[in-house]
Amino acid sequence: MTSHAFFKTVALSHFGFSIRHDIFVSVPTNQLGGLLDVAATRRDLAAPDVKVVDVGLSDHYLLQWSVSSSRLTPVTETVVRRPWRSLDIADFRSALSSSVLCQPNCWLGLDADAMASFYDTELTVMLDRAVPARTVTRRPRPSDPWFDAECRAAKRLTRRLERAAIATAKKPDAAVAANANQVWQTQRRSYRVLRNQKRDAFWSDTVAANQSSPRLLWRSIDLLLGRGRTLASDAISVDEFHRFFTDKVEAVRAATAGGLPPTFTASSVASSFTGFHKVSVDDVISAICRLPDKSCVADTLPTPQLKLVADLIAPFLTELFNCSLSTATVPTVFKSAVIAPLIKKPDLDSTDPRSYRPISNISVVSKLLERIVFRQLYSYLSAADLVPRLQSA
Repeated sequence: MTSHAFFKTVALSHFGFSIRHDIFVSVPTNQLGGLLDVAATRRDLAAPDVKVVDVGLSDHYLLQWSVSSSRLTPVTETVVRRPWRSLDIADFRSALSSSVLCQPNCWLGLDADAMASFYDTELTVMLDRAVPARTVTRRPRPSDPWFDAECRAAKRLTRRLERAAIATAKKPDAAVAANANQVWQTQRRSYRVLRNQKRDAFWSDTVAANQSSPRLLWRSIDLLLGRGRTLASDAISVDEFHRFFTDKVEAVRAATAGGLPPTFTASSVASSFTGFHKVSVDDVISAICRLPDKSCVADTLPTPQLKLVADLIAPFLTELFNCSLSTATVPTVFKSAVIAPLIKKPDLDSTDPRSYRPISNISVVSKLLERIVFRQLYSYLSAADLVPRLQSA
């Protein structure tokens, strides 16, 4: 194989192709006796039978092979979700204002566990009336990292104008139909320009920000080329993942069971931490507003909708958090998480459970409690000069 073919082999392998040495042609592919450098196919395709035909049009011969024209069945999943875009915020705020979540006499005196369950139960009842959950079949397609809320709003507007243009085209008024189509096409071009701007700006800023770190830079390049997260293999069942992670935790506990007890260095009385202090309603509202607009299926009320009713729900959450801080307990429902296996490295065997690490997604209310505890602890540790100055992680 020539050096030119070698570099092509490396590049094609890097971009997800298999280099098949068994499908090299055995006869010349050029009138001067040259041979085809390399034949490359995708990993999931069978090796083709390449035929060399001299059609007399060039000094290179024609290569022929057959491929299957059948299309793979799209991978779909069935999920239960609420149509959040149909939620009328004004009606929901009105229902929430008159609910027991906004009546302190109904929940004062409850412990943290009872209040956390009360929060989920009451919100679920109201949401079942406002936006009932429904079963949806969809194709799992992860969104691009640069596709933000502005892009989603522009996409929804474009689709709405498209439906309006199609509906107007069936009406006899040609002028109205032409105007609706023109509005749709204008929005469509604007949406395309917006997407290109968002994509270019995101990757330019990402590469510029990571240029001093080769590891982060290569990770950004992998995402840019579509070599990001690898999905978990269907060959491993949920039970197998559960058994593997459970056995791994038990093995760690067994290995450290005979270890020495931890040692502590005594600090001055002035730097003692006697307990958490209560948070105010304004503290909780501020913490909610600082949350990123991300949610998971563990959330009874997603973050974007929670922000829209923060002023109404904050008194209840304040009482819940203060109850948890004063008793030093975490509500049981806050410990529940949606666990997703994430492969450690793309080149690892995706059918081996040892190639994965568990990623736990907890509810947004549980994250709020974590952040409140973190801020109080970090303020104390910083003031007492107990944070290691050379801490690397």
